[in-house]
Amino acid sequence: MREEIGRYQVLRKIGRGGMGEVFKALDPDTGEVVAVKTLRPFEALVDIVGFDRLRELFISEAETMSFLDHPAVVNILGAGKDDDGTPYFVMEFFCNNLGRMIGEGFRMESRSRLIRPAKVLDYGRQLLHALSHLHRNRVVHRDIKPFNIMITDNDLLRICDFGSALVDDISFSGVEGVKIGSPFYAAPEQNRDPGKVDARADLYSAGVLLYRMVTGELPSMRGFSLSQVNPAFDPFWDEFFARALSLQPDSRFQSAEEMNESLGRLKLRDVDRLSVSPRSSGGEESEKIVILRKVPLNVCGRKALAAFDLDELFLPENPVVNDLVSFDREMVLDRATGLVWQFQGSDRSMTLEEAGEYLAGLNREKIGGRENWRLPTVSELLSLLHSMTPEAGREVSPRQGWLWSSDLHGRRDAWYVNLDMGYVDWQDVSCRNFVRAVSDEAT
Repeated sequence: MREEIGRYQVLRKIGRGGMGEVFKALDPDTGEVVAVKTLRPFEALVDIVGFDRLRELFISEAETMSFLDHPAVVNILGAGKDDDGTPYFVMEFFCNNLGRMIGEGFRMESRSRLIRPAKVLDYGRQLLHALSHLHRNRVVHRDIKPFNIMITDNDLLRICDFGSALVDDISFSGVEGVKIGSPFYAAPEQNRDPGKVDARADLYSAGVLLYRMVTGELPSMRGFSLSQVNPAFDPFWDEFFARALSLQPDSRFQSAEEMNESLGRLKLRDVDRLSVSPRSSGGEESEKIVILRKVPLNVCGRKALAAFDLDELFLPENPVVNDLVSFDREMVLDRATGLVWQFQGSDRSMTLEEAGEYLAGLNREKIGGRENWRLPTVSELLSLLHSMTPEAGREVSPRQGWLWSSDLHGRRDAWYVNLDMGYVDWQDVSCRNFVRAVSDEAT
């Protein structure tokens, strides 16, 4: 792997597309972690389009993102040429993206994880506000999809990858056999003639994205009648998606503002949650304490399904029904597992290294009279999921939805649990998540 791009120290490769590669890198002047995109197109694409034209498009992408200058567009931090003359540009780095959150895989037809309806409304408003800005500036993105939506540590959206964008009605429109955009998300008219689309193509893609978040499916997989399968949605949701996903541009929302206004009128019934409810056997709950694994593992990829007892979407197969009881302002006891948890957890997100320092501080100060605070394993963290359900009568703080575990994923990554959505995944240890320390009941 390359060690440097310009002045930036390469940490790891994080992406590869038809036009080039993306690296996580360090700016030695500021100490900031950034993303660096370099022009390294596939040879087949060079043969079809020509390198000079691809270089123009690459530079145009950076110029477009810089010109847009909007909080919901990934910020361009700089640009330059490598020692061999290869152009690159530098962007903000984000650990999370919407595609990773919903667990969308290579087989896009497969089910994905759900996002709580209230959060979908929030994400939708952010996305449509950003698209409104793009369209006012005569930019059509043409590739709105989950993996092109970054998520900040503050749960805000950032649109990236403008390599397919139509700017001032001028762009690379493709050649025969080359599609612009992504399957299932691209509007029908974009598949026919990508150079002739307008803002309504992006609105169709946004509709697919919203539908996928609330159903876990693509709209082509079934009809739009959410109200018939989920009591959280009334018939107005059906009308919204029928219009957003119309195959005819004239029958869709005609602007991002109009679509956002319609989205804002949607209401949720009392079922305003995506409950991550434990699967009950239907019998009486046992008073026997469930002993959870506390020794950290180092396990990679799909091997974690068996190691952590997860399903294909990295959701727990058999989560524990916990029984939390507060016994002072700093600690809470789970009588079901015998574990003692921090009542609040960390007040900020942190890297895994910082998490270790944070735990050392808790033990040094003997918080709660204890010196055995540690990072929980994935198995232990998953026992907190029941505290997120309505029947539990309490919630983990929303700000602490992303929690580090002590389990590792190779040398540079570690596992975390997203309590808000109930799934397990891994991240680079330099990413930032919250900490909820745990200790054994006995001191």
